Amino acid sequence: MRTARRLAVWLLLASFGQAQVCRLSVAGLNRNRRVLGNVNAECPHPLHSAPFGNWGVTSNFGPKINGHQFQGWCQNLRVCDNRGNCFNACGDRWFEWNSCTDHPDFRPPNCTLYNAKDCTEQESPLGVNVMSTRTVDVPVRCPLDTTGDGQFDRGGCADVTSWSPGQNFMSLYELDPATPDELVQTLYFPPTPVALTCNVLGCAAAGSEWVGPIRYEDPAEPPRVYAEMAAVVNFGNFVDAARVCPAVPPPFVTLSAASFGTPAAAPASLATAFGFGFASETAAALPGEPLPLELAGVQLRITDHAGQDRFAPLLYVSPRQINYQIPAGAAFGLGTIRVLSRGEVVATGALAIDRLAPGIFTANANGQGPPAALLLRVYASGVRRLEFTYACGVQPGSCVPLPVVWEQPDDALYLSLYLTGVRGRSRPEAVSVRVGKQLLPVLYVGPQGQYEGLDQINVLLPRTLAGAGLTELTVTVDGVVSNTVELLFR
Repeated sequence: MRTARRLAVWLLLASFGQAQVCRLSVAGLNRNRRVLGNVNAECPHPLHSAPFGNWGVTSNFGPKINGHQFQGWCQNLRVCDNRGNCFNACGDRWFEWNSCTDHPDFRPPNCTLYNAKDCTEQESPLGVNVMSTRTVDVPVRCPLDTTGDGQFDRGGCADVTSWSPGQNFMSLYELDPATPDELVQTLYFPPTPVALTCNVLGCAAAGSEWVGPIRYEDPAEPPRVYAEMAAVVNFGNFVDAARVCPAVPPPFVTLSAASFGTPAAAPASLATAFGFGFASETAAALPGEPLPLELAGVQLRITDHAGQDRFAPLLYVSPRQINYQIPAGAAFGLGTIRVLSRGEVVATGALAIDRLAPGIFTANANGQGPPAALLLRVYASGVRRLEFTYACGVQPGSCVPLPVVWEQPDDALYLSLYLTGVRGRSRPEAVSVRVGKQLLPVLYVGPQGQYEGLDQINVLLPRTLAGAGLTELTVTVDGVVSNTVELLFR
């Protein structure tokens, strides 16, 4: 948890202009992706037509990225061309299939290559995907104290009530390391305005409605792909790069300590603040003891939406990072948070507190890649063995999934996930764990017991996952979805 998320800091604190702004982190999302045209599977077979590979996307939110935008469904399955030649596809861990080829061996209908609409369309098994993320600076006034009570109540991010990305588009490409990327089609969408809730110091996360395409280009017809898109504001922070506003401490951002993908936090969950000048030294709470409210002279004071002031329990402080726990009784809504060093406010920020903010801790400590999970293998003899689900190199971010293998026919495999932000669920059965398209049997949801603010979910891994390859896992609690992590099944 001590690894700093420098990208989050950079997005919020880098100086792009000289005037004061409300700096928004915005992203484009897509979902319900379908390929409407012909499909050609990339398989070890002489009849193979380019293009092939994964799909990437360029959009008004950023340049081309390989985001697994339109992955297929073939996961080490037996597939057949239209002449009856069958083979085992996807042996190299890719979900392999392609669109926009007229090769007769792979035209629909073909139920081994197509998974939707009577074996004539291909639907991606992956859910919501991020097209790209960027920052937007919205000019605002300096914070103002209009009531004379010493608190800023106007100006800053409170001047911002909505944001719109303008014309929305997404250009889809098939990505291939051996041949040039091929443009499949460009989709255009109607405007997606995002209504915002902001205070002087920042804005809470918000999103637009989902919309479908209104026209196509390259080619204009026929439609080859379908997707819906939405715009989101991940968070907003007041930034006074030139320090022209009087008496406003430097801003900082606070994110889920597990996912690092959302600024929302839930009562009793773990969060991480990134900024500058927090402390003059590094300090950590003593293991096995209650979390202190002060470390190395540093305190975090949270004013929740109801106006209640509380000091947050601290796990770790350093000049640029603070790990802490949201107070258990904090009211839901947009509040403020202040960093005090030896009694002096040295940084301020906004904090959105929700009932739920599920985040899965990952081995790379960045909310991505393999989860920081444990696998319990129970043999038919009753012998038990704990295993890791990941392996890490010496460099940060180098952790990769280890294969999950059923060694013997009667093996039972149980996965323990470690999370935060799930304690506010409405009922025990409101938690679901999905791997690919499969829902897993949930055996336990609750506090991990050893560390404050840490939750645990135990699930049974069904043998039907054997051979599934690299597969995405998410946790959903009362409809709120966690960050996406990856497991490898052999």
